[in-house]
Amino acid sequence: MDLSDDFLVKQDRKALLKKLARLPLTVLCHLVVHWGTKYETANGIGPEALANKMHILLKKRVSRKDLAITILLKYWPQGLVLYQLAQVDSYNLIYKPNSYFWKFSTAYNPKGERQVFNLDPEKFVNNLKNDIQKLYLSHIYIFKHPHLPLIICRIQLFEPNGAVYPQHDASRELISRSPYYVALPLNSPYVIHSPDNDSYAKLILQSVQKTIAERDPITFHTDDAAPVRSLEVMNIVRGVSRFSHSLGPWSGYADANFEISPFGNTKDHISIKGKRVIDKDMGGDVEGSPEAKKLRSEDIMVRFKGSKEGVRARKAYESQRFNARIHHLHKDVSKIEAEEVVCKYSSLVPVEKVNFIDKKDLANAEGQISLKFNFRGHDVFGGLHELCEKGSIDIDKVPGWLAGENGLDSGIILNGEFLKEEKKKGGLL
Repeated sequence: MDLSDDFLVKQDRKALLKKLARLPLTVLCHLVVHWGTKYETANGIGPEALANKMHILLKKRVSRKDLAITILLKYWPQGLVLYQLAQVDSYNLIYKPNSYFWKFSTAYNPKGERQVFNLDPEKFVNNLKNDIQKLYLSHIYIFKHPHLPLIICRIQLFEPNGAVYPQHDASRELISRSPYYVALPLNSPYVIHSPDNDSYAKLILQSVQKTIAERDPITFHTDDAAPVRSLEVMNIVRGVSRFSHSLGPWSGYADANFEISPFGNTKDHISIKGKRVIDKDMGGDVEGSPEAKKLRSEDIMVRFKGSKEGVRARKAYESQRFNARIHHLHKDVSKIEAEEVVCKYSSLVPVEKVNFIDKKDLANAEGQISLKFNFRGHDVFGGLHELCEKGSIDIDKVPGWLAGENGLDSGIILNGEFLKEEKKKGGLL
């Protein structure tokens, strides 16, 4: 059975208060105004008066917690319905992205080829509801990500708490499972989803697979890599993005800045202008000069980020756009100020966990030597970039796999060639 948007379930008020208080004040006010047009408030205030009230609270910059308490005690003291709960969770997913982890599965057809699919969101949700409701009470909320090409489904399952209760009391006797999220890139063989692996998560993923398949059967193979914290990163490496196979030193090709524009100044082309290099044979402290340090820094930036400019400006722009979406109460942050907040070593795709095994065959068939690397951190390749900049690592000896060209993938380097780590694992049947 598919539960309606207006269904009221038993709620943990403290947990709900925390969720509401995490949202930006402008988002909270927007939700109150929107909900006021759909659901009557307990104190009888109308939609127009409620909108004026929120406008005043925004000007006064009341605390988020105070407004959250007002929502739960004055406006809707009986609790929030499923539609409201789904919107609270969805806004938290957008504005608190680091609170969620993600994995991905790949769709394969019977021939073993990756199957690209393009969905009709409305039809997909209706078919998914029809399939899941055969086994569980459920509620599905779908929305378009505000700036990523992703359709996101929030799927929540419910079941009776022990005995069967009368219909009029069912809203207070249902156990709600944690929401499960499925993000669908456009025209892609990948499905991004929550990393949960319990029986409920498997059931949902099987239903998604069945719904996507329709007539032609497909099989999902879930990647064994560690969950990724950022949905934006997952969209870059597994969504519709030119950067998915052009990371690290190859990022310039995805950004199309590896060559001068036909409308640019051809005199600046490297074939005419030449390239300045550090000549160690000139004598003196050539390498310690400001010009040499600048050239060295540019070489390191190209090795790790694909261009002399790096990704700082791009990430600063994303930060600006993020602030604009929540209608920041303070004055807009300029691009220069935003760039100062973004570390110049930051990677476009921050990798938190990656492992490599470097193997090399010894001469005269005397065996093989191997060295294992385990990296952990908020941005592994950004950290290696900084170590090169500080002189702790010689950039001339850094191979591409240590500069982040393979993104999230761990693997084996056999005689200098990177081989992605493959773990045999069955798909969903």
